[in-house]
Amino acid sequence: MSDFHEQVKGQLTDSAAVLFPPTTRPVKRERRARRMPPLAAIVAVGLLFAAAAFAASQIIGVGAPVTASSSQERPTKTTGVGVPVAGSRRAALSAQLLPISVADPAGGLPWGIRLVRTTRGLLCVQVGRLLDRRLGVLGQDGEFHNDGLFHELPPGVLDPYTCSQPRDTVLYRSEGLAATGAMPGPARSCLYPGASPEDGSRLPACPAADERLLAFGLLGPDALSVSYPAAHSVQTQRTTGSDGAYLLVLRQPPVHPRTLAAQAGPVRRRFTPAMLLNSFPTLGSTSSPMGRFPLETGSAVILAAQFRFGKHTCQSGSAIRPGGGSPCTSRIARIPNFVPFIEPGLHASVQVASRPASGGYELELTFRAPASVLDASTAYGVQLSMPAGSACGHGGVSGQSLERDIRRGEQVDIPVFIGRPAGCAGVVRGQVIYGRQPDGFTGPVGGETIGRFSFNLP
Repeated sequence: MSDFHEQVKGQLTDSAAVLFPPTTRPVKRERRARRMPPLAAIVAVGLLFAAAAFAASQIIGVGAPVTASSSQERPTKTTGVGVPVAGSRRAALSAQLLPISVADPAGGLPWGIRLVRTTRGLLCVQVGRLLDRRLGVLGQDGEFHNDGLFHELPPGVLDPYTCSQPRDTVLYRSEGLAATGAMPGPARSCLYPGASPEDGSRLPACPAADERLLAFGLLGPDALSVSYPAAHSVQTQRTTGSDGAYLLVLRQPPVHPRTLAAQAGPVRRRFTPAMLLNSFPTLGSTSSPMGRFPLETGSAVILAAQFRFGKHTCQSGSAIRPGGGSPCTSRIARIPNFVPFIEPGLHASVQVASRPASGGYELELTFRAPASVLDASTAYGVQLSMPAGSACGHGGVSGQSLERDIRRGEQVDIPVFIGRPAGCAGVVRGQVIYGRQPDGFTGPVGGETIGRFSFNLP
């Protein structure tokens, strides 16, 4: 048992002893036990909570709250992932700390999970350490100058990479995460053990014992549980709430550079193993509309997820367990999929202005929006195709999306940078797309091409 629990136990025992000292007078067996007076019960409960709070304060202090990184784009009500929706007396608060408390493999403060609904219609997940029903991170592993304090994570400091459509199932996997907690954004305070610092970075290596593998996700109201491998066995955790949330906190297994090299492909095989490790920690996710099966769980730690649709219990995953039900199918689920209506035949004339820039050209695309963007369920995006040829990267394709609300008929300006590798020349072809956006960082998919353009790369 941890020191924290020992101290709390001692405080509770002392409080009970003060309120109810042992009696030395004989009591007849047939005499009924006296009820605790209501006032004494209230005082006892207050003392118990005070003792727990006192014990917690003796374990860890509280420091300044987490703030958004200066390198991150600050979202607003109508841009990016949005900001937390303000709650009201009749509606649930947008920020909801779930009744999930998962022990850390090395002890100390447990881990928890919070859901935040935003003004752009997204559902964001925050993960961190728990202290007195507050979610935050610890000042260790390079965070907050290793001050050893607890730093609260406000609901408004969101990671866009853990935001998705509330009608989607989503499975996140965060590898090589420091035990300090889940700081938002891609920045890290220490390197994966054995990694090579890049760009003159002086970041220290994370202690191997402080590396965590986190798996968390939202599987919807029909989810029952998830199964995962742990200690040469298979463990099961029930999902929580109407969003079907789960959270797993495991020690990070050793990461082999050869595995990373195989995943990176031939483009990155020229890097040393230490340089490949520099890409850790990583956050990956898979998502799909609720009720669409099978689920892609192979890269999400989860072996299988169990669901109940009416009288049917089923499971989906890479390793379905005996006795957990038949494989889930979309026919069994019968969940209507929400697909934003994309009006066919949308068109806009795309104007292109260009100017030379360091390493390439800056393009300014201008058009009148033929349809409105009311939230993050839809978006406008730009897709570029480079000229064919080895100097240009064999005709690579790139893209970007415009993350903000737009009124129909509004003039839209999108800046686009086109890099010009040495010896690369030809025609760059592009298109502006309007379509469904599945999450907070993926461009529009399955949409309408509303306009095309080209640019001659001299």
